[in-house]
Amino acid sequence: MEKYIIEKEQQIPVYAETDVLVVGGGPAGVCAAVSAARQGARVLLMERYGYLGGMSTGGFVLLVDCICDGKGNLVIKGLVEEMLDRLRGVNGLIEPDEATRGSSKLEDILKWRRYGATGGEDKIVRWSPVIDPELMKCVCNDMALESGVQLLFHAWFSRAYMVDNKVRGAIFESKSGRQAVLADIVIDCTGDGDVFYTAGEEYTTGNLPLGLVFRVANVDCEKAEQFLSIPGKDEQVSADIKAVRGINGGYSFGELPQGFYMRSNIDNVVWFNNTLAGSAVSVDDLTKVEIEIRQAMLRTLEYFRKNVPGFENAVVIDTAPQVGVRSSRMLCGEYTITRKELMEGASYSDAVVFAQPPYRGFQPEDVLKQIPYRCFVPKHTEGLLVAGRCISGDFGAIELLRVVPTAMLMGQACGTAAAIAVQDKVAARDVDVKKLQSSLRKQNVWMPVTE
Repeated sequence: MEKYIIEKEQQIPVYAETDVLVVGGGPAGVCAAVSAARQGARVLLMERYGYLGGMSTGGFVLLVDCICDGKGNLVIKGLVEEMLDRLRGVNGLIEPDEATRGSSKLEDILKWRRYGATGGEDKIVRWSPVIDPELMKCVCNDMALESGVQLLFHAWFSRAYMVDNKVRGAIFESKSGRQAVLADIVIDCTGDGDVFYTAGEEYTTGNLPLGLVFRVANVDCEKAEQFLSIPGKDEQVSADIKAVRGINGGYSFGELPQGFYMRSNIDNVVWFNNTLAGSAVSVDDLTKVEIEIRQAMLRTLEYFRKNVPGFENAVVIDTAPQVGVRSSRMLCGEYTITRKELMEGASYSDAVVFAQPPYRGFQPEDVLKQIPYRCFVPKHTEGLLVAGRCISGDFGAIELLRVVPTAMLMGQACGTAAAIAVQDKVAARDVDVKKLQSSLRKQNVWMPVTE
């Protein structure tokens, strides 16, 4: 039988009041906050860690997957394009050059697949920059501060502050104690739907495996890749890693076996993605990942040092500060998008995101995947929008749409919508979608003009 305690009723100090509160400073949250602030709203961005970027920075998901249409043409624009431009200015990424994007030449594919820039299937080179996580943190800070966003770090969201059926802010915990932020509109960019969950909204759960990325330095990448290109060697290494209880690999549906590393923007540094079954909303599973993947990491490194030329002097330089989460809670919103619709190229009059994430069977002729505004709007709760991997979709749709650049576009759309709602004094669900689409076009987001 479970035991319970009863907390004392208490007065909670109000830390701040704002027009728009964004909870979660990951890829979606940064773009939501910046876009809302640039549209004239007062914005506070609440983040539980001491940096912005979420999975891109703290999770070491260093790949900005597939920002082109498969033919080398940029389609993921807006704030994503601006971030990448800023990273280029500080030597903070590596990417295929213009002539290589969309290439189906074998030599180009063999080079760029190790960076993750072939969309998983090794058919063509996709435009997928690999970023430096520390410089990404700096770029996110600069964009937020220059836009007038108030940043609040080391603030752990606790629960939604509700008045009737409307979210009026958020209660958070920090070293300063339990406090609250009041807001007209709250945007849930927690990734796990923490705000809508504590507001009592309906949701489903999708449990893709967890992970804990680690980076390894002092690697002679050319030497290692020469060895692994010998027929049969990659399959042997993959089998051997499994035998020594090394890491299980991250997703790979190209020719590279699971469990292998990817190259970074630094010549002798690689990163190992991995998976372990578990739930992102189970504290026990999160603890298990931190322990067991580090154990497997050491076994993997020992094997590579002894058996893979180029790794003789390899060292672990860091493990990701954040557990890698691929899916958890998913909103049951005004509209639930399905993978079937996405793969069939469905279109919507209220589409505000157009993207082309990687998936099995991709062809350059495939139409962009659309996300309607209704997927960001809860069924029952007012004053709330949702962006990122916890939007309203079935499990297959979220598996497809959860990648970093698509989440960024969701954030920019929701941030702009929140600013419009505040300025027009309307509910978030009643925002004029035509006005929202027009505003996004002016922000250089790729958006077709419709009648």
